[in-house]
This record gives sequence, structure tokens and C-alpha cells, in this order.
Amino acid sequence: MSNKPPKDAKQEKETPAKETDLEKCARELEAARTEAQTNLDGWKRAKADYQNLLKDSARERLETVKFATENLLHELLPLVDYFKYGLKAVPEAEKNSAWMQGMTHIYNQFMSVLKDHGVEELKTVGEKFDPAMHQSVEEVKSDTKPGTIVEEVASGFRLNGKVIQVAKVKISK
Repeated sequence: MSNKPPKDAKQEKETPAKETDLEKCARELEAARTEAQTNLDGWKRAKADYQNLLKDSARERLETVKFATENLLHELLPLVDYFKYGLKAVPEAEKNSAWMQGMTHIYNQFMSVLKDHGVEELKTVGEKFDPAMHQSVEEVKSDTKPGTIVEEVASGFRLNGKVIQVAKVKISK
């Protein structure tokens, strides 16, 4: 007979060690899976943040382009009122003259260019006073309902839907 331990005894000694190695591998595998899931979740959040940044940047660029001309318009828009004042002051005898027709054409072209660039004139006379679009410079007696605009003193404008210059108006008492 040999001095070798029986086969079952050898297997019994090796089994606990193998289970320990197996358990260790299982724990390491679980830790690696957890770390991989954490990394994947972080990557997904970073990707979503980046996509939101791209959307926000694109929206900001559009807003900048949309309203980039606003400062220039603030300097040009008084010309609309100057044209209106000038056209109103023309003597009756000159209203059908060639130069008056030319001035009216220039005014209409100017208004058309403004419209093509997203500028629209605010409606005033006959409208209900709205402090977001109108500035009251005087209250006058009138047959119209109180708070109704009866006269425009200076034009108001919107640029792409945003009020960039309120209209100065007279309203009924």
C-alpha cells in the first residue's frame, strides 16, 4: 500500500481552496460588472450633457443671429417716424407731385426692407392700450372707450416677434 492519501481526502483539501478562488473570481467579476455599469452610466450622462450643450449652443447662435441687427435697427427705426412726419407736412398742392410720389415710394421700399428682415410695425390707433407694446404720453378726451389708443406719436416695432421699440401713443380717458 502506498502512503498517498486517499483520493477523496486530496479532493477534500483542494476543494475549499478552489471554492475560495472561485468565490474570489466571482467577487472580482461582480466588482468589474458594477464598475462597467457605473462607467456606462457616466458615459451616457456625459453624452446627454454634450447633446444638450450642442442644442443650447445652436439655440444661442440662432438667437444671436436673429437679434444681431437690433442695435442697427434702433438707429434706423426713427427714420420711419421722420418719413411719416415729412409726408404729413407736405402742402396739399404738392401731394400729387412727382417728388412726393418718389418720397412715398422710398418710404414704402424702406418699410418693405424692414419687413423682409423680420421687423413689423405695431398697430396702434383704435387698439386697446397694452403697456408691453405702448407707452402712453398723454390721456385725451375722446368718444372712444377709455384706454383706447386715439393717436400715435411715435411708431413701435417688433423684431421676429419681440418688441424692440414701444409705440408712443395718446389714449382716451
